[in-house]
Amino acid sequence: MSEQGDPGPGRRPGQIRGVIQAGVAVVAVYFIADGLIGIWPDATTTTRVVIVVAVVLGLVVAAVGALVLVRRDRSG
Repeated sequence: MSEQGDPGPGRRPGQIRGVIQAGVAVVAVYFIADGLIGIWPDATTTTRVVIVVAVVLGLVVAAVGALVLVRRDRSG
């Protein structure tokens, strides 16, 4: 059985997991927005910004929904 040492105040597993999840979300936003912009090649700069904002908002709504479901499952 392996020992788990005391993670220092700056290195808690939850914080590292959060950084990894944020990185995955950034990559997901990039690929989704790039795909949508690729479908619509004549999009202006303003339209591209709107697409990226819409993708980010969609991911935020999905994350909040997932958190609500997880908390609901934990509470019984």
